[in-house]
Amino acid sequence: MKNNNFVSPLDDYAFKQIFGEQQNIGNTRAFLKTLLDVPEEEYGRLTVVSPNLGSIFKKGKKGIVDIKLTTKSGKIIHIELQVEKRKNLRNRITYYITKHVSDQLKWGDDYDKLHQVISIIICDHNLLEEEYYYHNEYGMKNDKNHYFTKLIKLIILELPKLPETEDGVLWPWLKFLKCKKKEDYEMLAKKYPELEKPIHCARKMSWLDKWRDIQFHRNLAKVDERMLHEQIKDDARAEGLAEGRADEKIMIAKNLFAEGSSLEFVQKITGLPLDKINALSAAIF
Repeated sequence: MKNNNFVSPLDDYAFKQIFGEQQNIGNTRAFLKTLLDVPEEEYGRLTVVSPNLGSIFKKGKKGIVDIKLTTKSGKIIHIELQVEKRKNLRNRITYYITKHVSDQLKWGDDYDKLHQVISIIICDHNLLEEEYYYHNEYGMKNDKNHYFTKLIKLIILELPKLPETEDGVLWPWLKFLKCKKKEDYEMLAKKYPELEKPIHCARKMSWLDKWRDIQFHRNLAKVDERMLHEQIKDDARAEGLAEGRADEKIMIAKNLFAEGSSLEFVQKITGLPLDKINALSAAIF
């Protein structure tokens, strides 16, 4: 082995290289087969797509997920790694799932064009304090366990809850993610041949690769911050103009009331809300 450096599979850069690159799609396919009940033919065209989430409204919140894939029939599989415990994570997960659904349709599309969204959230902390098992699945069911729709499936995997002894086909993959040193890789590679390729991907990474990725994202963050500041300035400028127009309308309304105009006429001319018109009228008379 040429590279003796160790990069954890839970490192954001390493995780995306192992599972989020089309050239390494075999790793992703093998992992998903231990987790999902998706028909075999669906994996025939497993494709990495853009992780960007759109926004319905001009000022709507956008987002970028870790890994986004599509299957042969168009199912969307979203894989997210959450190493640190974050505030409102459940709300964030829900937002991402619904965005994956809504982003599928364009203006005029029929709802029958929607494809199933499967979100897989891998946590290196305990998100579900109410659950003891490390693997939990959620869907839209009623209290009789009947599905309203299977359009949405959420899978939460919590690494701290993984038992020390193997308990199924998913266990080795999560054990792989928990590797803390290169000796852990070597032990797993000997016992689980299916992990040979993802382990090879992890072992060949260098700290130079990671450093380059960190610098890239730092530069990207600076660009995003600069764009955010420009947007704030534009918004403030627009709000200032809007306030100016509102003040002008109020002055017009006051002048019209002074000339004896009716409430209906003043509202028609200024376009101000009726409650605002009534308040101005009461203040004048």
